[in-house]
Parts: sequence; C-alpha cells; structure tokens
Amino acid sequence: MNSSELEKSYRKYFWTGIIGAAIFLILQIIPSFAGGLSGEEASGKPVPKADAQQAAMAFARQLTGSEPLAAHTVHQSDRDITGYLSKEKLAKKFDEGPGKIVPTDTWQVSLSLPEGQMFVEVGMSSGRVIGWKQVFKPSAGESSDVLAPSAEQLDRLAAKQAAELGYGKLERVGESAGYKTVYAVQGGQIGQARLTIEAAPPSAAAAESGGKTVLAEFTPRYEVPKDYLAYTADQDRIASSLSLLGNLLPSGILFILAVIYSVLMRKYSSFRRGWAISLVFLGFYAVNNVNMLDGLRAMYGARPNAETVVQVQLVITMGLTFLLALSAYFSLVAGDGLWRAQGRRLWLTSRESRFGETAWSSMKLAYVLGFILLGLQTVILVGLSAFTGAWSTSDVTQSPYNLAAPLLMPLLAWCAAIQEEAVYRLFGIGLLMKWLKNPFAACLIPTIIWALGHVTYPIYPSTTRLIELTILGLLFGYIFLRFGFFTAVFAHAIMDSVLMSISLFLIGGAGNIVAGVVYIAAPAGVAWAMKWYGSRRSSSIPLAPG
Repeated sequence: MNSSELEKSYRKYFWTGIIGAAIFLILQIIPSFAGGLSGEEASGKPVPKADAQQAAMAFARQLTGSEPLAAHTVHQSDRDITGYLSKEKLAKKFDEGPGKIVPTDTWQVSLSLPEGQMFVEVGMSSGRVIGWKQVFKPSAGESSDVLAPSAEQLDRLAAKQAAELGYGKLERVGESAGYKTVYAVQGGQIGQARLTIEAAPPSAAAAESGGKTVLAEFTPRYEVPKDYLAYTADQDRIASSLSLLGNLLPSGILFILAVIYSVLMRKYSSFRRGWAISLVFLGFYAVNNVNMLDGLRAMYGARPNAETVVQVQLVITMGLTFLLALSAYFSLVAGDGLWRAQGRRLWLTSRESRFGETAWSSMKLAYVLGFILLGLQTVILVGLSAFTGAWSTSDVTQSPYNLAAPLLMPLLAWCAAIQEEAVYRLFGIGLLMKWLKNPFAACLIPTIIWALGHVTYPIYPSTTRLIELTILGLLFGYIFLRFGFFTAVFAHAIMDSVLMSISLFLIGGAGNIVAGVVYIAAPAGVAWAMKWYGSRRSSSIPLAPG
C-alpha cells in the first residue's frame, strides 16, 4: 500500500482511534491512577528506597549490635495474597484492615553483617520494619546448631518482638520446617486468609548479639486458602506446558526454517536486510536484561548466596537474547524474500521509492490503530474478567521499582515490536502463505504460537492471555497484510510504549513523566528520521501494488 492510501486509511480510522483511546483512558488509565500499582501503593506514596534502607540498617544495629557492611534494596510483593485479594475483590477491605499491619508490598533490604546476612522487610508506604530473617555463617570451631528454647520462652520472645513492631497479640498455631514456630496475628484475618508469623530461634553461636537474645527470624506471611494455592499451582503448570510446547518449541522450529529460507530466498532478498534493526533489538534487550536484575534478586527472596544464581541467570539470559536477535535477523531476511517471491513488497528498502513517505504515513496510521487496539484490549480484558472471573497478581520480576533505571523500561516496547513482528508476522505469515495459500490460516497459526508465549504472565485462568492475544494477534496480522510491515511494527511499538509509559507516570516525578511522553512520541521521531534518510537515498524503483 502506498503512502496516499495509508493517508486515506488514517483519515478513515481516525475517529475510531479516538473512541479506542477514550475506552482505554476511562477503563484502564483512570482506575490505575486512582488505585496505584497495587494495594500497597494505594494506601500511600512509597517511601524512597534510601529511606527504607536507612530504617533497616538502624533496626539491624539495634537488634544485633553489629554495623551493616553493605546493603541492597528491592521491591518485594506477596504474590499469593495479592492474587487472592484480586480474585475475591477484597483489596479495599484489606487496606482498611490487615494491610495496615502488614502490606502486600515491601522493601526488602539485604544487609551484610559480620556474622552473616540479614534480610529486613520494610513497609513500602509506611517505612516501618515489619519483619526480618538472619542467616548466620558459622565460624571455625563454633556450632551452627539452633537453640532449643522452651515453648514458653519462644512465645515470650515472639510476643516481645511483635509488641516492638506494632503487631497485635500472637497465637501459636503450629510449626513449620527448620525449627520454626507459626503464630497467627490477632486482627490479621481477611476472607479465608490469615496473617501469620514464622519465628525461628537463633543459632547457638549467635544466641547473644548486642547483649540480648534475638530471634533469627520473625517473618510475616499471609496464609491463603489451600484450594486457591492448588488452583494457581495447577494453572502455572498448564501455562508452563503451553509456553514450552506451544511457543518455545514452534519458535525454535521457525528459527531453523528462517535460516533455511533466508538461503532459499536469496534471489529475492539480501543478507544485508535487517541487520541494523536486529542490532537495535539486541542492544535494547541486553540493556533491559541488566536493568531488570533486581527483579531476579526479588524473585529469589531471602535466600543466602542468591547473587551467584542471579549472575548465572544473567549470562544464560544474554545468550538467549543473542539467539532471539539471530531469529529476528533471519526472519527479516527470509520473510522479505518470501513476500517478494509472491509479488508483494510489504517491507521497503531505503532505496525504493516512497520509502520515507510510506514510513511517515505508516506511523500516523499506526497511532490510530494502536489506540484502537488498546481500546479493544481493554474491552476484551473487562469482558474476560466479567465472564470468566479472570484476575491478576503481582510479579516482582516486572516491577518498575526493581529496575536499575526505570526510564529505560519502555525500550522493551521496541524489542517486542521488532522481534515479534519479524518472526510471527513477516516470516511466519509469509511462510504459511507460501505453504497454505490461505490468509486466515496463515495468520492464525503464528498468532497462536505468539499468544502462547504470553500465558505465563500472572493472570488467571492461564488461558486468559491466550484468548486476548489471539484476537489482537489476528488484527496485527490484518494490519501487516493490509498496511505493511512498517505499520505493524509502529502499531506494536506504540501500543507497548503507551502501556509501559503508564508505569512511569504512576511512579511519578517530573523526569519519569517527561520520559513517558517522549517514549510515546518516539515512533513519530523514528518515522521522521526514516523519511529524512529515505529522501537522501531514494531511487526511482517503482512500488508494486499491494
């Protein structure tokens, strides 16, 4: 489709885009700003990480008499209680009751002490210490055995710590692994969930710290109903299987086929195609991997020596990112060749006529289509919530508070747009069109593969995102076939940039707000650069119809 036809489509769909933007604003944006990112943020603005860290260090000095040697803070969230509250629609009641004692979200401060590690939980909004866990390193010739105080002694220690931290009365309700005693907190009931404390005695070698005996652990935790845990565990297993068999395996096969067809289609394309945007993907995604390290640290919780595991996982993730970049590159080369072999130029080179004008017109249309898709996505999710009872929970690996530089988060929008549109639209649809000669089937199969790559998101039932993204993916397929590769990539990038920039707006601060606006406007800047570059290199090669 040439630039004049794209301009006509822009005018045709403009008001539909306005309606989509209005639906998105009313049903998603306004409620998000009214409620915050989660129940914890709803009850007040999060205290700065630095303040939480200082509170944790002061608490550690008072409790142990030792000076912390180093500290690191991450955002932690109780996935089970957050999901349970969402499912049962108890978030508001929780904030007015148990949430004032122990919130769903905390700052977890990891401290290095002379005698080992200490993890201190600080209320994300209150800045109040709510629990801790110590991991002692035994010295030479010292015992690492735990003390075995009487039940009455342990009860007194737990009650003393509860009083100092502002908890209500404790009631012993059982024991768990590792010499721990479990207490229920008075006033900590919400629905069928209850607030409990796991208390553990100190090691024999560290029984006396700072002149007083302290518990090695005093950890608050919400116990949710067993049937809820069983259901979510079963859904997680289903999601993992669907992702492995429905996305990772087929995507690997597509990668191999892309390499093969990049050679077979070399008459119609070139290995110079796509290397630049593949490098953009690789660079942006590598930055994102490093940026999200605190999310991995939070995922492992209060585990000693978790940093080694995090660094190993970073190396593995970087390797997988390189493979994804290669997949994008070969998909771009092979996909371009497949379409040109079928007589269609759905992805123009900078030397082809109207490259710049097409990029500019595609961007304008993509903004309209992006907001149509955002409005439709909102309607789909609201409908699924109403008819299937779908709900979501927290995921600390995706938390903007666990980013080293939140301002870099929306770069991931371009990663998704480049890689997914290259693999599942340009190449996937092109290959199946060659094989099946049926546009709908050619769109449906790679769309389902793409959608299955998102089922492990923390939304239940696990098929919720499969339904949502199958519908949206078919529309992306239509956009690609009707308006070309530029429009599909821009629409995808715009849609994801808006969603990710909303997180920056919710964090607040002038810098985050300005950055969010810049990211939303970035596709226009990219299209302008393409238009300028195309005008310098444009040749007189005519554009074939379609």
